[in-house]
Amino acid sequence: MKPEINELIEISKYYGSNKDYVIAGGGNTSFKDNETIWIKASGSALSDLNEDGLVALNREKLHIISSAEYSDEPVIREVQVKEDLLRSITDKGKNKRPSVETSLHELIQYKFVVHIHPNLINGILCSRNAKSLAPGHDKKCPEIRE
Repeated sequence: MKPEINELIEISKYYGSNKDYVIAGGGNTSFKDNETIWIKASGSALSDLNEDGLVALNREKLHIISSAEYSDEPVIREVQVKEDLLRSITDKGKNKRPSVETSLHELIQYKFVVHIHPNLINGILCSRNAKSLAPGHDKKCPEIRE
C-alpha cells in the first residue's frame, strides 16, 4: 500500500471521528497521483475508513466526464455520467461505488482533498440569514495554500 493511502485513511478517521466536522460519518476524502485517484466509497464512514472503503479510478478515463456531451434529459444524463464514472474504476472486483463527488475531487489540483460537512457551517449556510451571517461573502476567497 502506498504511504499516501495510509495518510488518507488517517486524515479520514481524524475528521470522521469529530462530530464538529461531519454529520453521520459523511463527507469525502481523496488522494491522487498522476494516474489514479483514490476516493472514499459511497456508504463508507470516514470515522472507520480502511483500504477496503476506498475506490481507485483511472484519472485519464475520469477526464472524459468533463468533456463528454450528455443528454439534456436529467434522468438519462445522470445514468450516462454514472456509467462513465463506473468505467473509470480500476479495481472493479471490490464492487464499491465511488463518491458522487469524485469529479469535483478530480478538478481540485491538490493531491489530498478533504470535503467535510461541519455542523456549524451547514447551519449557517442553510439559514435564511446566511448572507448576513457570512461577512465578506461578496469578496473573493483568500488564496488557498498546500
